[in-house]
Amino acid sequence: MSKSIGKIFGTGAYATKEDYERYLQNFDKNTAKIVPFTRPDGSISYHLVDKNGFVLNNAGNTDYTRNLWQEQNQQSLRPYDNYMDKDERVEQMSNGNNLFLDIENNPNANHDMPMYTIPPIGAHYVNKYSDVIEKYASQYNVDPDLVKAIMYNEGATGHWGGANYVGDVLGTSGSQMPMNIQGQTWGNFDGQHYDTYNPEQNIELGVQVIKRLQNSIHNPTIEKIATLYNRTGAMQVNDYGARTRTIYNQKPWLKKR
Repeated sequence: MSKSIGKIFGTGAYATKEDYERYLQNFDKNTAKIVPFTRPDGSISYHLVDKNGFVLNNAGNTDYTRNLWQEQNQQSLRPYDNYMDKDERVEQMSNGNNLFLDIENNPNANHDMPMYTIPPIGAHYVNKYSDVIEKYASQYNVDPDLVKAIMYNEGATGHWGGANYVGDVLGTSGSQMPMNIQGQTWGNFDGQHYDTYNPEQNIELGVQVIKRLQNSIHNPTIEKIATLYNRTGAMQVNDYGARTRTIYNQKPWLKKR
Protein backbone atom coordinates (compact mmCIF):
# COMPACT_ATOMS: atom_id res chain seq x y z
CA MET A 1 0.00 0.00 0.00
CA SER A 2 1.23 3.51 -0.77
CA LYS A 3 2.21 5.88 2.04
CA SER A 4 1.02 8.86 0.02
CA ILE A 5 -1.00 11.53 1.81
CA GLY A 6 -4.63 10.59 2.30
CA LYS A 7 -4.47 7.51 0.12
CA ILE A 8 -5.18 4.08 1.55
CA PHE A 9 -6.14 2.18 -1.59
CA GLY A 10 -3.97 1.96 -4.69
CA THR A 11 -1.34 4.60 -5.46
CA GLY A 12 -1.20 8.35 -5.91
CA ALA A 13 -0.35 11.44 -3.88
CA TYR A 14 -1.02 15.11 -3.50
CA ALA A 15 1.88 17.45 -4.22
CA THR A 16 1.44 19.50 -1.06
CA LYS A 17 -0.57 19.58 2.13
CA GLU A 18 -2.45 22.56 0.69
CA ASP A 19 -3.50 20.46 -2.31
CA TYR A 20 -4.84 17.86 0.08
CA GLU A 21 -6.73 20.43 2.11
CA ARG A 22 -8.35 21.80 -1.05
CA TYR A 23 -9.45 18.26 -1.91
CA LEU A 24 -11.03 17.85 1.51
CA GLN A 25 -13.15 20.95 0.98
CA ASN A 26 -14.76 19.23 -2.02
CA PHE A 27 -15.04 15.80 -0.41
CA ASP A 28 -18.49 14.35 -1.06
CA LYS A 29 -19.65 12.57 2.11
CA ASN A 30 -22.76 11.33 0.30
CA THR A 31 -20.67 9.00 -1.86
CA ALA A 32 -18.19 8.07 0.86
CA LYS A 33 -17.96 4.68 2.49
CA ILE A 34 -17.08 3.94 6.11
CA VAL A 35 -13.89 1.89 6.37
CA PRO A 36 -12.81 0.63 9.79
CA PHE A 37 -9.20 0.14 10.76
CA THR A 38 -7.31 -1.30 13.71
CA ARG A 39 -4.92 1.01 15.50
CA PRO A 40 -1.58 -0.32 16.83
CA ASP A 41 -3.05 -0.47 20.35
CA GLY A 42 -5.81 -2.77 19.11
CA SER A 43 -8.63 -0.21 19.27
CA ILE A 44 -10.93 0.32 16.31
CA SER A 45 -11.56 3.56 14.47
CA TYR A 46 -12.74 4.33 10.94
CA HIS A 47 -12.15 6.42 7.85
CA LEU A 48 -14.54 8.04 5.44
CA VAL A 49 -13.26 7.02 2.03
CA ASP A 50 -14.37 8.18 -1.40
CA LYS A 51 -14.72 5.98 -4.47
CA ASN A 52 -11.06 6.59 -5.37
CA GLY A 53 -9.79 5.52 -1.96
CA PHE A 54 -8.98 8.97 -0.59
CA VAL A 55 -9.60 9.52 3.11
CA LEU A 56 -11.37 12.42 4.78
CA ASN A 57 -8.85 13.31 7.49
CA ASN A 58 -10.08 14.28 10.96
CA ALA A 59 -7.28 16.60 11.99
CA GLY A 60 -8.94 17.24 15.34
CA ASN A 61 -7.98 13.80 16.59
CA THR A 62 -4.24 13.45 17.08
CA ASP A 63 -4.28 9.65 17.33
CA TYR A 64 -6.46 9.40 14.24
CA THR A 65 -4.16 11.69 12.27
CA ARG A 66 -1.00 9.90 13.37
CA ASN A 67 -2.40 6.55 12.33
CA LEU A 68 -3.76 7.94 9.09
CA TRP A 69 -0.39 9.32 8.03
CA GLN A 70 2.07 6.90 9.63
CA GLU A 71 0.43 3.52 10.15
CA GLN A 72 -1.36 2.87 6.87
CA ASN A 73 0.73 -0.17 5.97
CA GLN A 74 -0.13 -1.82 9.31
CA GLN A 75 -3.86 -1.12 9.24
CA SER A 76 -6.25 -4.03 8.91
CA LEU A 77 -9.14 -2.83 6.75
CA ARG A 78 -12.59 -4.23 6.14
CA PRO A 79 -15.45 -2.10 4.80
CA TYR A 80 -18.67 -1.94 6.80
CA ASP A 81 -21.76 -3.50 5.25
CA ASN A 82 -23.93 -0.49 6.13
CA TYR A 83 -24.78 0.05 2.48
CA MET A 84 -26.97 -3.08 2.53
CA ASP A 85 -30.69 -2.52 2.89
CA LYS A 86 -32.96 -4.65 5.08
CA ASP A 87 -33.60 -7.34 2.48
CA GLU A 88 -29.92 -7.70 1.59
CA ARG A 89 -28.97 -8.02 5.27
CA VAL A 90 -31.64 -10.65 5.90
CA GLU A 91 -30.61 -12.63 2.82
CA GLN A 92 -26.94 -12.65 3.78
CA MET A 93 -27.52 -13.54 7.42
CA SER A 94 -30.12 -16.19 6.62
CA ASN A 95 -27.59 -17.82 4.29
CA GLY A 96 -25.03 -18.16 7.07
CA ASN A 97 -23.00 -15.00 6.63
CA ASN A 98 -21.99 -12.68 9.44
CA LEU A 99 -22.04 -9.03 8.36
CA PHE A 100 -19.99 -6.09 9.66
CA LEU A 101 -22.45 -3.34 10.61
CA ASP A 102 -21.73 -0.08 12.38
CA ILE A 103 -24.90 0.80 14.29
CA GLU A 104 -24.80 4.24 15.88
CA ASN A 105 -25.74 4.88 19.50
CA ASN A 106 -28.68 7.22 19.97
CA PRO A 107 -28.85 9.28 23.18
CA ASN A 108 -32.36 10.41 22.20
CA ALA A 109 -33.80 6.89 22.06
CA ASN A 110 -36.57 6.44 24.62
CA HIS A 111 -35.87 3.77 27.27
CA ASP A 112 -39.37 4.00 28.80
CA MET A 113 -42.10 1.44 28.20
CA PRO A 114 -44.93 2.84 26.04
CA MET A 115 -48.44 3.52 27.32
CA TYR A 116 -49.85 0.44 25.60
CA THR A 117 -47.50 -1.95 27.43
CA ILE A 118 -49.23 -4.95 29.03
CA PRO A 119 -46.58 -6.42 31.38
CA PRO A 120 -48.46 -9.68 32.18
CA ILE A 121 -48.37 -10.73 28.53
CA GLY A 122 -44.60 -10.30 28.32
CA ALA A 123 -44.06 -12.08 31.64
CA HIS A 124 -46.39 -14.90 30.60
CA TYR A 125 -44.39 -15.78 27.51
CA VAL A 126 -41.00 -15.58 29.25
CA ASN A 127 -42.05 -17.68 32.23
CA LYS A 128 -43.90 -20.22 30.09
CA TYR A 129 -40.92 -20.79 27.78
CA SER A 130 -38.05 -20.13 30.19
CA ASP A 131 -36.71 -23.69 29.96
CA VAL A 132 -36.80 -23.64 26.16
CA ILE A 133 -34.99 -20.30 26.12
CA GLU A 134 -32.29 -21.61 28.44
CA LYS A 135 -31.91 -24.74 26.29
CA TYR A 136 -31.30 -22.93 23.01
CA ALA A 137 -29.42 -20.00 24.52
CA SER A 138 -26.94 -22.52 25.91
CA GLN A 139 -26.78 -24.43 22.63
CA TYR A 140 -26.02 -21.34 20.55
CA ASN A 141 -24.02 -19.47 23.22
CA VAL A 142 -26.40 -16.53 23.58
CA ASP A 143 -27.20 -14.63 26.78
CA PRO A 144 -30.56 -16.10 27.88
CA ASP A 145 -31.55 -12.84 29.57
CA LEU A 146 -31.17 -11.05 26.24
CA VAL A 147 -33.53 -13.57 24.63
CA LYS A 148 -35.96 -13.14 27.52
CA ALA A 149 -35.79 -9.34 27.32
CA ILE A 150 -36.62 -9.41 23.61
CA MET A 151 -39.41 -11.96 24.11
CA TYR A 152 -40.83 -9.87 26.96
CA ASN A 153 -40.69 -6.73 24.82
CA GLU A 154 -42.43 -8.48 21.94
CA GLY A 155 -45.19 -9.83 24.19
CA ALA A 156 -45.75 -6.74 26.32
CA THR A 157 -45.57 -4.12 23.55
CA GLY A 158 -46.18 -6.05 20.33
CA HIS A 159 -49.49 -7.60 21.25
CA TRP A 160 -51.66 -5.35 19.04
CA GLY A 161 -54.50 -5.64 21.54
CA GLY A 162 -54.40 -9.42 21.33
CA ALA A 163 -54.62 -9.45 17.54
CA ASN A 164 -51.27 -11.21 17.25
CA TYR A 165 -52.55 -14.11 19.36
CA VAL A 166 -55.67 -14.44 17.22
CA GLY A 167 -53.57 -14.33 14.07
CA ASP A 168 -51.32 -17.08 15.37
CA VAL A 169 -54.32 -19.28 16.20
CA LEU A 170 -55.79 -18.72 12.73
CA GLY A 171 -52.40 -19.09 11.02
CA THR A 172 -52.66 -15.66 9.41
CA SER A 173 -50.23 -13.53 11.42
CA GLY A 174 -47.33 -11.79 9.74
CA SER A 175 -45.08 -12.53 12.70
CA GLN A 176 -45.47 -15.35 15.16
CA MET A 177 -45.15 -15.48 18.93
CA PRO A 178 -43.46 -16.14 21.32
CA MET A 179 -40.47 -14.41 19.64
CA ASN A 180 -42.82 -12.49 17.32
CA ILE A 181 -40.54 -13.48 14.45
CA GLN A 182 -41.53 -13.25 10.80
CA GLY A 183 -41.57 -16.76 9.46
CA GLN A 184 -41.81 -15.61 5.86
CA THR A 185 -38.65 -13.52 6.33
CA TRP A 186 -36.49 -15.71 8.57
CA GLY A 187 -38.10 -19.16 8.30
CA ASN A 188 -35.39 -20.56 6.02
CA PHE A 189 -32.22 -20.10 8.04
CA ASP A 190 -28.81 -21.70 7.48
CA GLY A 191 -30.32 -24.21 5.06
CA GLN A 192 -33.05 -25.37 7.44
CA HIS A 193 -36.74 -24.56 7.44
CA TYR A 194 -38.35 -23.52 10.73
CA ASP A 195 -42.08 -23.65 11.43
CA THR A 196 -42.52 -20.41 13.35
CA TYR A 197 -46.03 -21.43 14.44
CA ASN A 198 -44.31 -24.15 16.48
CA PRO A 199 -43.20 -22.44 19.74
CA GLU A 200 -40.01 -24.45 20.18
CA GLN A 201 -38.88 -23.96 16.58
CA ASN A 202 -39.90 -20.32 16.88
CA ILE A 203 -37.62 -19.84 19.88
CA GLU A 204 -34.72 -21.79 18.40
CA LEU A 205 -34.88 -19.66 15.27
CA GLY A 206 -35.19 -16.46 17.30
CA VAL A 207 -32.09 -17.36 19.32
CA GLN A 208 -30.12 -18.04 16.14
CA VAL A 209 -31.19 -14.74 14.61
CA ILE A 210 -30.10 -12.91 17.77
CA LYS A 211 -26.74 -14.71 17.60
CA ARG A 212 -26.27 -13.78 13.94
CA LEU A 213 -27.17 -10.15 14.65
CA GLN A 214 -24.76 -10.06 17.56
CA ASN A 215 -21.96 -11.46 15.38
CA SER A 216 -22.73 -8.92 12.66
CA ILE A 217 -22.49 -5.73 14.75
CA HIS A 218 -19.28 -3.86 15.42
CA ASN A 219 -19.13 -3.40 19.21
CA PRO A 220 -22.50 -5.10 19.85
CA THR A 221 -24.65 -3.96 22.77
CA ILE A 222 -28.08 -4.97 24.05
CA GLU A 223 -29.52 -1.84 22.46
CA LYS A 224 -27.95 -2.46 19.05
CA ILE A 225 -28.83 -6.15 18.86
CA ALA A 226 -32.44 -5.53 19.88
CA THR A 227 -32.73 -2.64 17.44
CA LEU A 228 -31.77 -4.87 14.51
CA TYR A 229 -34.08 -7.61 15.76
CA ASN A 230 -36.86 -5.04 15.53
CA ARG A 231 -35.68 -3.24 12.37
CA THR A 232 -33.06 -5.17 10.42
CA GLY A 233 -32.27 -2.20 8.20
CA ALA A 234 -31.72 0.25 11.07
CA MET A 235 -28.63 2.45 11.16
CA GLN A 236 -28.88 3.65 14.76
CA VAL A 237 -30.39 2.51 18.06
CA ASN A 238 -34.17 3.00 18.16
CA ASP A 239 -36.70 3.17 21.02
CA TYR A 240 -37.26 -0.60 20.87
CA GLY A 241 -33.57 -1.25 21.38
CA ALA A 242 -33.34 1.29 24.20
CA ARG A 243 -36.29 -0.12 26.12
CA THR A 244 -34.96 -3.66 25.67
CA ARG A 245 -31.97 -2.49 27.70
CA THR A 246 -34.38 -1.32 30.42
CA ILE A 247 -36.12 -4.68 30.36
CA TYR A 248 -32.81 -6.53 30.41
CA ASN A 249 -31.67 -4.58 33.47
CA GLN A 250 -34.97 -4.80 35.39
CA LYS A 251 -36.02 -8.36 34.43
CA PRO A 252 -39.73 -7.67 35.05
CA TRP A 253 -40.68 -11.30 34.37
CA LEU A 254 -39.21 -12.12 37.80
CA LYS A 255 -41.62 -9.82 39.66
CA LYS A 256 -44.37 -11.43 41.68
CA ARG A 257 -47.76 -11.14 40.06
